[in-house]
Order: sequence, then C-alpha cells, then structure tokens
Amino acid sequence: MSTRVLLIEAGPTQWDAEGRISGSMSLPLTAEAIDSVGHLVDSLTEGVGSVYRPADNEACDQAGKIIARKFNLRPRDVPDLQEVHMGLWQGLMPEELKLRFPTVFPQWQANPLGVTPPDGEPLGEAIARIGAALGRIFRRNRGVTVALALRPMALQIVAGLTAGLPPEKIAEHLHDRRALASMEVGPRTFKAA
Repeated sequence: MSTRVLLIEAGPTQWDAEGRISGSMSLPLTAEAIDSVGHLVDSLTEGVGSVYRPADNEACDQAGKIIARKFNLRPRDVPDLQEVHMGLWQGLMPEELKLRFPTVFPQWQANPLGVTPPDGEPLGEAIARIGAALGRIFRRNRGVTVALALRPMALQIVAGLTAGLPPEKIAEHLHDRRALASMEVGPRTFKAA
C-alpha cells in the first residue's frame, strides 16, 4: 500500500525575496507567498488525509494552516522536519558570505555535505534527522495522501529521500526551488538515510 506525498514549499519569506540565507530562522510568508500557497492548495484535486509541518517555523505554520483549512484537518507539528540550521550564515547575503568566507562558502555551494556553516548543522545530520521523521510519518499514513509544508532545503531533502537518492545526490539539488512536488512512496521504496 503506497502513500502519496505532496510537498509544498513554505515560501518565500522576506529574506528569501531579498536573497538572504534564511536557514532555520522563523520568518512569516510574504503577502504574495500567502496568496501563492492559497492558489496552489486550491488547485489540488486529490484529498489529503494528514498535514505535517515543522514546529516553531512561522512560514511553515502559515502554509500548513492554509493546507489544513482546505481539507478540514489540523496540521501536526514535527520538530525534526525543521529546515537545515545555517548557523552564523543566517541572515547574510551570498555576496557577504563570499567576502567573509572566500574559500568555505564556495565550497559549501559546490559540496554542501563537505562543509558545515559556523555554528550550523552538518547536512548529513539534517538528512538523517529529516529521514527519521519521514519514516515515522510514512508508517502512520500508509495508503493516505500526506501534505508536508516545508522550507526549501528541507523540501529538497524530503524529495530526495522519497525518491531513494543517496545524500550526495540530495546535496546536488539542495539549492533547487519548487513550489509543489507530488510523489508516490511504496512500503519498500523509502529508506531513511
């Protein structure tokens, strides 16, 4: 029995719109993002049985509530779905990071698994944390469509794990953006990292 997963990006926030590294910082959605998520959710034709979001993230809270409202559900908080913590890099523009960290930041952009931002979370640990949370969600929701409201990097990690990709391949797509992804997960296809 498979589970359908709808991944909905909770963004952009003001920092996203400005090009800042937001990491796990809790920021609200922009007014345009609220409208965009609302239109995206209104376009969904299939039913949703559960809505999950990371705890303590305002953008994910807002997006989760928009999804839950449409399907008359209560969003569930899962702390381990939180975005990758970017430490001292949070709030900075990429240009600032290139000046402050001229060798490390370009290395992180090229190979996020090989570099950890100062006071940040190693990407491998974030993948394992999010993978463990996904495993619990999938076990509880066999045969149900599940919606996840996530920040951009967490969304890419979930998409990669759901597709069965190894951490190296997930890291290659870490900086991609997508508003919505729909994936099917069979009982034997998902393996937490």
